[in-house]
Amino acid sequence: MLTQTQAVKRLHRTHRRSIEKLLKNAYQEGYDAGLARARGAGRRGRTIRADATVEGLVRLIDRHFGLDRYAFEVRVVHGGSGRRVPSRDLLSRYRIEPD
Repeated sequence: MLTQTQAVKRLHRTHRRSIEKLLKNAYQEGYDAGLARARGAGRRGRTIRADATVEGLVRLIDRHFGLDRYAFEVRVVHGGSGRRVPSRDLLSRYRIEPD
């Protein structure tokens, strides 16, 4: 015979395991669908065009995360100096080459 505390703990454990399993499966399905859309593992993200501007990047970030509803502001700053990057500048100007 289980006590009430033991029964609640057992239910909590099994419920947590089932939720974790559901989350893992949903994540894996989304990941696989993303790979299929990206046409293989070599191209997971969107490419940034040479004529892309800082303003366009900020607009994409705002739209993706829905920041305009919450009055957030995204600022793009230069990695070295920490100064704000003008919105009309091209992103290619600030590209950092991987080591």
